[in-house]
Amino acid sequence: MKKFAAIYKFHLKENLKSKAFKISTTIIFVAILAFFAYSNWANQNDSGNKDTIAMINKTESNINVNALNKNLDETKLESAQKDEEEKFRKKVEKGDLDGLLLVREEKGIPALTYIYKNFPNNEAVPVVSQALQQSYIADTITKNKINPKTATSLLSTVQVKEEVLKDTSNTFGIVYVFVFFMYLFIIAFGQMIATAVAAEKSSRVMEIMIPKVKPILMMYAKIAAILTGAIVQIIIIAAAGMIAYVIGWLDTGELSIFGAGIDLSNLTPGVIAAFITYFILGYLLYSMMYAAVGSMVSRTEDLGSSQFPIIMLIMGAFFIGMRSLFDPSTTLVVVSSYIPFFSPIVTFSRIVAGEAGTLEVIITIAILLISLLFINRLAGRIYVHGVMHYGGKVKFKDMIQLAKGK
Repeated sequence: MKKFAAIYKFHLKENLKSKAFKISTTIIFVAILAFFAYSNWANQNDSGNKDTIAMINKTESNINVNALNKNLDETKLESAQKDEEEKFRKKVEKGDLDGLLLVREEKGIPALTYIYKNFPNNEAVPVVSQALQQSYIADTITKNKINPKTATSLLSTVQVKEEVLKDTSNTFGIVYVFVFFMYLFIIAFGQMIATAVAAEKSSRVMEIMIPKVKPILMMYAKIAAILTGAIVQIIIIAAAGMIAYVIGWLDTGELSIFGAGIDLSNLTPGVIAAFITYFILGYLLYSMMYAAVGSMVSRTEDLGSSQFPIIMLIMGAFFIGMRSLFDPSTTLVVVSSYIPFFSPIVTFSRIVAGEAGTLEVIITIAILLISLLFINRLAGRIYVHGVMHYGGKVKFKDMIQLAKGK
């Protein structure tokens, strides 16, 4: 254990003190703070700027613009004269006005025309349309001497009640963020392991170390050290989010990503524990494979094609995890949750969506642990024999021979 601890400390210090780690961590930390700062600044500016829309009423209906403005949060309506239509059309075309509403009568029925240039205002039209309809109904009732109670009964809308048995839409944001980070960290730190092993092998450091330390201890120490570095970066990212929240830049009620809301009420201790568990198990599974691949090549330049199958597995897990956002109970997603290479990402997404029961979680973790034992033995053999294998690029048949200890 002393040798393991010594190698672990060496690789950990090397990782934490490296320029790449410091620069990437600083960039991520600053980027997160900058993102929340900009979002907060943009929201404050947007809240003070209202769209200005002119309204020309060419009917006999009485529409109170001041009363309408009280029901508008992001829009300001302004009355205009009937003969100013062309003038305000030009203002909209030049960008001096956000929009123009024309209220006319067509065959005795009010009609509303909305004129805009680039992006429509979705707030004003429904409010004005409702007011116009109410005015028209009131005038029609008066002209035809219809009993108000009868008219009200005829105009009553059908009430529609929704009863959702299980709503998973509010988990989209949480699943997307955690799945993306899990995918990003596993692939980034896994490649770091493969690169470090290949670099040590190409520099002939292994020839000096192997007589003193067992190769398998070197592999485990490297994996553990880089895992520690990954956890440090995750803590720093979480700290950046907490700082933004304390300063007031982060509004937890308006968090979203690509239009999907992030409901922090779903971020329970159980979800956090599941993320940590599946992240560590997934990292260990793929890191052993990356270490084995790194030991098979003699130059870092050969890593690209050698680690391609591993990258394809991780990408497959990521895309299936994204698929589970929309339907976590499909056959593909359910079956993939039991496949150890996909399980860390896919099962976690099903847990957040509330589709994975306790038994499924236990089974998937058990499968992952058994797979880890198998991959550990296989990758360990490849690593032990691969680090001392020099020459051309190792082919698949060579890898099988290394796994057999030949």
